[in-house]
Amino acid sequence: MAGPVVAEDEFIETWRRHKSPAKIAKALGLSVRNVYARRRDIEARRGVALESINSHYGGAGKKSEAGRRVTNAAIERARRYEHEMTDQVQDGVVLLASDAHYWPGLVTLAHRAFCALAKQLQPELVVLNGDILDGARISRHPRIMWEKQPELKDEVHALQDRCAEIERAAQGARLVRTIGNHDARFENYLAANASQFEEMTGMTLMDYLPRWRAGWLLHLNPESEGWTAIRHRPVSGGIHASYNSTLRSGIHYAHGHLHKLQVTPWGDYRGRRYGVDSGSLAEPKGPQFTYTEAGPLNWASGFVVLTYHRGRLLPPELCVVDGESAWFRGQKIVP
Repeated sequence: MAGPVVAEDEFIETWRRHKSPAKIAKALGLSVRNVYARRRDIEARRGVALESINSHYGGAGKKSEAGRRVTNAAIERARRYEHEMTDQVQDGVVLLASDAHYWPGLVTLAHRAFCALAKQLQPELVVLNGDILDGARISRHPRIMWEKQPELKDEVHALQDRCAEIERAAQGARLVRTIGNHDARFENYLAANASQFEEMTGMTLMDYLPRWRAGWLLHLNPESEGWTAIRHRPVSGGIHASYNSTLRSGIHYAHGHLHKLQVTPWGDYRGRRYGVDSGSLAEPKGPQFTYTEAGPLNWASGFVVLTYHRGRLLPPELCVVDGESAWFRGQKIVP
């Protein structure tokens, strides 16, 4: 029979007061077994350590050690996956791409152009703005008819290969990726279906891309005239997403998610700023997107070059895949 419902803060305060599972169980009207289970759950989710009185005498058992390992894993993940990242580029180039949806056996023209410009422009910073993974087999959406979907391991190997190509092309650049909704499928699926493996290596995409800093949002040059927010999702969707994003954020705002590839300027008493939809490194008619059912798409394959001068963002430039070529500043990049 379940015991009384106890709020987390009350449980934590009681634990720290008594530090004895037996005394805590008596104080809260719970079984000792439930006390241990609740402790492990709170330690993992909150990233805190609830030490027992036995810990001071080396008497911690296997379950306590397991709880401590889960706690340490939670703390490490919270440290590595940053909620809001910051960086500075005063004079230099940022290469920004979104929605690669890397697929086994496919190397798109946009990806090849991205690597080519990385060699040519020598960026200070490379940002992949979400959805480098597609995660077809771990989606909440059902398979469409008898479509062929790759194994997750093959998708991860493909994104590792493509990211390694970017790393080699942009030697010395700082590497950042924001988390997209498709990227989150990796951890979400494991958390829902294999939570007992939480402590093990390989349970986050970061384990497969150790050189890439990762988080939900990147602030470039914060609190300055060139303050730019880079986040996978726009502030609001729809046809005016890039406009609404810079309008509502009050700063330059670059997003992905919509695959459109466009720059929308906005000016007011504070000056001129830009809303940027950073397009897609994927091919719009690729096998990742059979759910569009061959309908017309206002999508574009390509990416964005952000140039900063004394911390100020100059007008963003697009590299666009048009037909069989990728173009930048009026020049054919590839093939």
